[in-house]
Amino acid sequence: MPNQARDLECGEYSPSHLELELLDLLTQTEVPYPWNPSAIAAEAYFASVEAAEAPLWLDDEADFAPQAETAIAAFERLWSANPSEISAVESVRATLLQKFGTQVPSDWLEAIAQRAQTLTSTTTPMAQRLVQCVSELLPQWTPEDLQVLARPFAYAMRGESLDSTVTTMSEKTWSNLSEIEKARLSLAIARYAVSELENFSA
Repeated sequence: MPNQARDLECGEYSPSHLELELLDLLTQTEVPYPWNPSAIAAEAYFASVEAAEAPLWLDDEADFAPQAETAIAAFERLWSANPSEISAVESVRATLLQKFGTQVPSDWLEAIAQRAQTLTSTTTPMAQRLVQCVSELLPQWTPEDLQVLARPFAYAMRGESLDSTVTTMSEKTWSNLSEIEKARLSLAIARYAVSELENFSA
């Protein structure tokens, strides 16, 4: 820095490479791109640039279409959803995470809450609703087998309750549960979610 100041005082300052490039650009007669986008010449320039550069996301329409459909469907659900329904499912999701979050994976609980919400306004029998809440999470089970496991939760007077099922399995972690225990616990949670949503809308 002292050397540069002395060079300036003595008139020996030499411009840097960047300064020379900037000076060269400023003195060019041909403008590299239009500074004023609203100018008439700018429209032709931008059209040529857009024609030269193809959008990357349009290269493979087959890959883009499913993502677009999924996003549009999600937006339509949110747009058409009743605000009370959204708050209800959020409330139930939070309750499930609080009550069962230490034992059951959170994505599992969120899927049950979301599916239960879509079934609240139907007249489907309770046992079938419970099966529909968990069938996607338990693809290895047939609907008939899940129906048998769901009956005690659908008809509380005929079998064990949610609390007894949760208490029985609370000593085990999710990974240590057998497949039938996971199915029964999932159905019990689905019954709890459906009851909470019914109470919310009542």
